[in-house]
Amino acid sequence: MPVNAASWLAKYSSTVPQCQLQSIQLDSRKVKQGDVFVAIAGVSQHGKDYIDQALGNGAGLVLTDAGDYSDSRIVLLPELEQILPALVAEFYQHPARALQLIGVTGTNGKSSITFFINQLLEQLAVKGAVIGTLGYGHYQQLTALPNTTPHFVDIQRILAGCVTQQVQLMAMEVSSHALVQQRVAGLQFDVAVFTNLTRDHLDYHGSMAEYGAAKALLFRAGVSRAAVINVSDDYGRKLAAQCEIPVWAYGKAEDCHGFARYLAYADVQATAGGYQLQLSSHAGDYSLHLPLLGEFNIQNVLAALLALTVQGYDLTSLVNACNQLHAVPGRMEQFVFAQQFTAVIDYAHTPDALQQALQSLRLHCTARLWCVFGCGGDRDRGKRPLMGQLAELFADHVIITADNPRSEAVLAICEEIAAGMSPDASYQIEPDRKAAIKLALASAQPGDMVLIAGKGHETIQIIGSEQRQYDERAYLRQLVAEMSA
Repeated sequence: MPVNAASWLAKYSSTVPQCQLQSIQLDSRKVKQGDVFVAIAGVSQHGKDYIDQALGNGAGLVLTDAGDYSDSRIVLLPELEQILPALVAEFYQHPARALQLIGVTGTNGKSSITFFINQLLEQLAVKGAVIGTLGYGHYQQLTALPNTTPHFVDIQRILAGCVTQQVQLMAMEVSSHALVQQRVAGLQFDVAVFTNLTRDHLDYHGSMAEYGAAKALLFRAGVSRAAVINVSDDYGRKLAAQCEIPVWAYGKAEDCHGFARYLAYADVQATAGGYQLQLSSHAGDYSLHLPLLGEFNIQNVLAALLALTVQGYDLTSLVNACNQLHAVPGRMEQFVFAQQFTAVIDYAHTPDALQQALQSLRLHCTARLWCVFGCGGDRDRGKRPLMGQLAELFADHVIITADNPRSEAVLAICEEIAAGMSPDASYQIEPDRKAAIKLALASAQPGDMVLIAGKGHETIQIIGSEQRQYDERAYLRQLVAEMSA
């Protein structure tokens, strides 16, 4: 719905031209006819340097906080950064007020939880959507995003589109970067979910303490109304103890004692393709079958169940819907070969995620457990030997290969991973990722499981400054067809 510029900005400026506006953009390249271009300071440059480009692309109005302009289409608002969250929300008619909004943060599990929330809603005939690492929109038809959590300008536009499409609930991944950079400013979440805190992004945050403090920003009064927290995680227990909003706990049964509102699991039995387990809660007890691999997925499903319960959905109906859940693309996703072994693609790219993936698969594996993985270049080098050590500890054979080497030499990264392994470890280095995968699969025997970790859902591989097309899931489907022929 077009917005009248003068009416929208009347209380902030009297020099706004009378024109109809369509949308708000931070990127001048995305500006279309009748859009608003917001020119504020970015990470390395100020948006005012791109005002001419935005106007050339058809911007009907430019808002900026710096410079001196004679063009009536450019409105100078010195306090723009402070008032922008409210301005954007007002422009799009406060779409968050028309949606149930669930924010999910933590090192691992964010994408899975948002997808599980949407899958459960689908079983209840409720229309949901996601925003996160894999994109935004309906969880099976996503539009790609450059960041896990977009800027609040983009979020408000996405939410407005969802309201138009009659979406009732939005489940959004909220990254630590986004919280520090205030990319969710102006939003209030009905429920904030915390998954876990393990080593990641230390190149940005500097320390685990700062990383944890960034995650905790989502659990403040005024930002979220209720907290769903994994109390089987060390930092989660600390967060629950200091949380200033109502807490709903989830995790292992022994960790949930003392919480008035909780959802806990126990008596876990691994099956061929999932788990059988018992749930206990403040609302009753349940028996649950999950057609998913990985004990962490049990916790992810509990987070989804509890977040929806906080929002008033019936827990019994939700539990009954769990037997229809399926893996998120690239997250413990199974590929079964005619030779009677299974390959599993997972996004695990941190020490904790790799350990959890391997430990979980061991429960389902009747023979040897293989691990194919690498580490990203130009990122936290400290985790490389740690991941090598964990791969040796929890897998029977390891093939070290490329991930996204970026500007670093692949072999050098592989050798830093191998430095964490003992001299007699069962491993080999194959720098070419496709060749490494094919090597593992050609060597696998009936009953073996092959974990291929690190890339997950991604469809590019960054080598030097080049972004090469690389879809690991498509490659596995191809290999299943070739090796089963």
